[in-house]
Amino acid sequence: MPVSARVSKGNVLTLGGVSTEVLARDFGTPLWIMCQDTIEAAAREIAAGLQHYPAGALPCYAGKAFLCTAMVRLVDKLGFGLDVVSKGEIETALAANFKGSIYLHGNNKTDEELALAVKHNLKVVADNQQDLERLVQLHSKTERTTPTEVLLRIIPGIDLDTHDHIKTGHDTSKFGIPLSQLNDTIAYCLSEKSIKLMGLHAHIGSQAMDLEPFQQVIEVFADIYEEVSKRFSYVLPHLDIGGGLGIAYVASDKPIALEEWTRTISNKMVEAFQEKRGLPLPSLSIEPGRCLVGTAGVTLYRVGRMKQLEQINYLSVDGGMADNPRPITYQAAYTAMVANRMEPREEHLKTWTIVGRYCESGDIIVEEAQLDAAPGDIIAIFATGAYNYSMASNYNRTARPACVLVKDGHSELMIAPETEEDLLRLDRIPSWLK
Repeated sequence: MPVSARVSKGNVLTLGGVSTEVLARDFGTPLWIMCQDTIEAAAREIAAGLQHYPAGALPCYAGKAFLCTAMVRLVDKLGFGLDVVSKGEIETALAANFKGSIYLHGNNKTDEELALAVKHNLKVVADNQQDLERLVQLHSKTERTTPTEVLLRIIPGIDLDTHDHIKTGHDTSKFGIPLSQLNDTIAYCLSEKSIKLMGLHAHIGSQAMDLEPFQQVIEVFADIYEEVSKRFSYVLPHLDIGGGLGIAYVASDKPIALEEWTRTISNKMVEAFQEKRGLPLPSLSIEPGRCLVGTAGVTLYRVGRMKQLEQINYLSVDGGMADNPRPITYQAAYTAMVANRMEPREEHLKTWTIVGRYCESGDIIVEEAQLDAAPGDIIAIFATGAYNYSMASNYNRTARPACVLVKDGHSELMIAPETEEDLLRLDRIPSWLK
């Protein structure tokens, strides 16, 4: 749950000091809610661990987890950098007047995205040789005289114990430069005046629950930095270790504390670079996404039809896979409660499978939940702050819901709800159909 979650005297869940009954009434359901206190608390823990790193460390929020202009403003306020992966995310950052460092990621960057990076002084995390070649060509067409700062994303060969769809550090990953090609890529960077090679980057995957893979990748980095120093007489001044720390979605999840994560990384960097190899410490960046915003999010649904069969009970809600595609995409698990009756009536408890309203049998939000529920109740699904809004769709021609920020008894829109007019706005009828 978010850190601000409380149960009122009326047995109703409150978030940020606001009743979920009031939130559902004022903004409708489905409804995404983000708790600012939770995001700020996570940011403080991340920063506390990084204070142990003596060469300077910058946490950069991985915007793909959840991004809108209000979130950009909050990230800026927290003193974080920002990771983006598309023109839309770049433009969102620019629209919010983001002041910090912006890193452009992606395995297939467009010329338009790279041109924006050159124009607005973004740092480019190159995924392949073509990224670099196009960057050089784009530089030649501008009046910019200073080079673009570049990090090279590598494939570190570390297989994270997580779902196959969110692994990114293994040898067959679509992301990154194989280590066998790295020396040639570094040589190319050092030969081009429009590129300033800052260092290397790796991201081993998502929803990690163990510190060991992060320690392993630091050892890989240290070996490479030592080899680069000897081979090229060049000291890489920066290193980005990526993100991927997991959060608790259900009671059995045991994530690493954020401060422990960043403190362990800081200490391991000192050990691997300075103590073991006598290398100068590079400045460090790290990319928290899910672990910054995941538990800040709660989704509210309204209970609709309830169907009791011989072998299963179905509880249907007014949202589902369009606003949360993670369960159908990679069998993500969630925790559910009845928000307007947090302490259940024992005699009314039943096992329900919470399903969405969409025309897919796989539109299941929670497989089995012990709930005291009735039609019209509000269902709260916890830890929906990451990748729910980002991955949402208009499946079955439904409008995406609102997203609300709560803090200190206040609630205001971060993202307005879509309407049917929004769905029709971009439709066009070809002339021969008129």
